[in-house]
Amino acid sequence: MRRFALRGLATAAIVLLLVLDLFLPGTSLGRRGTEAVVRADAPGAVARVGERLPDLELQTLEGRPVRLSDLRGHRVLLTFERSVDW
Repeated sequence: MRRFALRGLATAAIVLLLVLDLFLPGTSLGRRGTEAVVRADAPGAVARVGERLPDLELQTLEGRPVRLSDLRGHRVLLTFERSVDW
């Protein structure tokens, strides 16, 4: 009996995740925008491989501004990732 209850719970969780996957992107919470909208968040921040990056100004997790020019001479790995604020 317990096995069937766990299987039912797992099935319900999978169905819920599938429903969220279908409907969440159409809501204001799930909309991330087009690539053009995302790129507009950081104007001038587009570069090609081998080109020098423009002098970006980003914020640390503590909210302090950091410019790319402040990091010249150091190895820097920038990772840009879109996310949804839950």
